[in-house]
Amino acid sequence: MRPGSPALGAASALALALVAIALSADFLSPSPPSTHNLEMPYAPPTRVHWIDTAGRFHLRPFVHRYELVDPLNLRYQERTDAAYPLEFFARAWDYRFAGLIPASRHLIQAGSGGNLFLLGADELGRDVLARTLAGARTSLTVVLVGIVIYAAVGLAIGGLAGMLGGWIDHGLMRFSEFVLALPALYLILALRALLPQGTPYWQTLLVTVGTIALVAWPPMARGIRGLLLQLRSSPYVEAARGLGGTPWQIFSRHMLRELAPFALTQTALAAPIFIMGEVLLSYLGVGFQDTDASWGTMLQKAQDVRVVTDFWWNLAPLPLVFAALLCLNVAAVRGLGRDTARITL
Repeated sequence: MRPGSPALGAASALALALVAIALSADFLSPSPPSTHNLEMPYAPPTRVHWIDTAGRFHLRPFVHRYELVDPLNLRYQERTDAAYPLEFFARAWDYRFAGLIPASRHLIQAGSGGNLFLLGADELGRDVLARTLAGARTSLTVVLVGIVIYAAVGLAIGGLAGMLGGWIDHGLMRFSEFVLALPALYLILALRALLPQGTPYWQTLLVTVGTIALVAWPPMARGIRGLLLQLRSSPYVEAARGLGGTPWQIFSRHMLRELAPFALTQTALAAPIFIMGEVLLSYLGVGFQDTDASWGTMLQKAQDVRVVTDFWWNLAPLPLVFAALLCLNVAAVRGLGRDTARITL
């Protein structure tokens, strides 16, 4: 994973693509992720046509409506008696691009009266593509907030232990060992289950992230503490101390830059924990509510064997979860490949 290697370049491009998808989820969505169409449960992916039933080619692609012909087995038939041209950059529902800029245009829409489910629909007739894109925003927000909390707690506890030493160091390290010994999954499930049903989205997000970060910080803190113990006896730190530098000045001016490579690598290693944690909690039914689209809530449907075999398009978030984990692991491997000081735990 040397700088400039093809694997690193591909992973970086993929990471940027995922971020772009999350920021522009509403623009890319053909319909709102929460819109129900109870007449089309588990509708299959809509076919896009350029050639009509008479064999004529159309420059503007179009779709047909789908009719539920077998309600028991949820079988659909494409009705070719009417065509609905696709509209590009058309106005529809209002949203905020990247959460900031008011907008109402969308990349692609079906013509009036048509339905466009490029990745099919779920059991409530909601657009799987729209929910997958909205889920990317939710799940990547969990990662962003999570690694900020993780890094802040790890740096704070590790920094206090390494800089102050003595009984503070001893107490904080014994506490970190206690956290490492906790059954993490059961603790997360217990803390998350304290939230009642119908909890607001942002409160759910913060509690979900906080419970995961609560059990994830010890490796970062112990590593930071080990590096600081080494740096405290280095010549330039001793010189700064002899010149009257305060502990904060010595830490911020001389030590922090030495900690940065390790901290960034540990943060990259921890990021997949938050993705998998959100997916696992939502899969077990104690994460986000079904009304709040996330990759975990969508993959919860994998518990139904029929969804996996007959309505497989509901597992659309799986490739994105894999791509996100791949990018983060590549970044972590690059960091681990650098020459860093030996860490004393």
